Amino acid sequence: MVSQITDLKYTITNSEIESLVLENNFIKELKPKYNIDLKDDKNYLFIKINYSHEIPTIETERKITDKHSTYFGPYTSAQNVKQTLRLMRKIFPYCGSKKITSNPCFYYHLGKCPGVCIGKISTAEYQQTLDKISAFLRGQYSKLVKSLEIQMKNFAKKQKFEKARLLRDQIRSLEKTWMHQTVIFPKKVSWDIFSIYQISGTACVNLFIVREGKLIRKENFVLNNTSDTGSEEILSTFLARYYYDTNSIPNEIILPYNILDQLYNRIVKEKFNKTVKTIIPQKGQKATLIALGKANAEEYLKSTIDNKALEDAKTYTSLKQLQNILNLPELPARIECYDISNISGTSATGSMVVFNFGRPDKSQYRKFRIKTKSTPDDYAMMQEVLKRRFFHSVIPAKAGIHNQEIGSRIESGMTRETWLLPNLIIIDGGKGQLNAALAALRISNLKFRISNKIQIIGLAKKLEEIFIPNRKKPLTLPVNSQALFLLQRIRDEAHRFALKYHRLLRMKKMFT
Repeated sequence: MVSQITDLKYTITNSEIESLVLENNFIKELKPKYNIDLKDDKNYLFIKINYSHEIPTIETERKITDKHSTYFGPYTSAQNVKQTLRLMRKIFPYCGSKKITSNPCFYYHLGKCPGVCIGKISTAEYQQTLDKISAFLRGQYSKLVKSLEIQMKNFAKKQKFEKARLLRDQIRSLEKTWMHQTVIFPKKVSWDIFSIYQISGTACVNLFIVREGKLIRKENFVLNNTSDTGSEEILSTFLARYYYDTNSIPNEIILPYNILDQLYNRIVKEKFNKTVKTIIPQKGQKATLIALGKANAEEYLKSTIDNKALEDAKTYTSLKQLQNILNLPELPARIECYDISNISGTSATGSMVVFNFGRPDKSQYRKFRIKTKSTPDDYAMMQEVLKRRFFHSVIPAKAGIHNQEIGSRIESGMTRETWLLPNLIIIDGGKGQLNAALAALRISNLKFRISNKIQIIGLAKKLEEIFIPNRKKPLTLPVNSQALFLLQRIRDEAHRFALKYHRLLRMKKMFT
């Protein structure tokens, strides 16, 4: 490593925790070769209680960005998060509005909001609901049930039987939910059990979360770039990041190895003012659970790698088929697809979606609000979209500049963003839409030259026919063709993106 250093810079921080956060940010930004890379947080969800609004809201978030909000997680399954939120709203109805108005939120009409949005209860009373939700998400079921029982008895003594009944129903729902959890220990222990499995430069950490003697959650975290790193170091790095993010702290952390640098324990102590005991079991139930966790991590990682390899193979096959079918000189690495969405010419929009090597590149997507037409004319609208799109890929006719060399250019005294040229253009439509697109590309005042390497086709939805320039009859692919599946997926994505923007404009127009 030392022999490959070309420069050295360092930043002074106030604590190890600040250093950890800065390192984490640098790893994600710079992607260094020798650092363990926890798969980007966009793959993991947090449940967030946002206190920045008049009525605190419960949301989902991919990254921890707000110091004034409370986060719970991380969750590796978005489906599990949705199920948790549905269950939570059923037991502890919470509001869907951000501020108090005279109009109740949607959930109030369903009986799943306590009415804080219309002032039926105060925000201070609503905070009690949020406290219950926080305890629920932390797995503090026994503590929560005891608190609810005390409140229920107090309401009953004051003859507020309606409120007492609501609390009774919440207690029953909690007990019913808690009964379905798997019992792994007769005592009410609180454990986090970590196991790890490595293969082919990738590692998977399995986490069993045990609260009050019951297994309440299992998570699998994938870490890349681990080929030259031992399991102890991987686990040490992961634990520090995990406990910096999470709000669920056990009494005991159970590990398969002894970790010398216990930064995670210092983070827990500074963040929660609590010291957590670390156990490395050699035999017994805890050692059995670690072995079970390792088997889970192995299964998860192998299935993930196999699925990814299968998906990559299918994608390459579909691109290769497409290249052969359309007689392209090279693999269509960058494919752009265009669609128009409108209702009788009103609120007309155009979309451009980009697929790089068969995968959507959403950072390259563009949407267009049609400016030249307010009557139904898909052909003219498609021409407008393509003119505006290729305005950003202007190549002076005499320059002969290659795609890779295009940078920010100044033309007519104006700097414009430059967009890469595609290998293949797909027009959503038949022969008419394709001819309109070709006419737009040939218009001389665009001041650019389309490379001969760019192919343009039309894909008609009704019979899935492919229209190719200078070919009389459309091309029809077999229904099980991988190339057709790819074209359909790209076309459908362009349609979805155009329709989404059209609906937004239509909604704004309705309110106006």
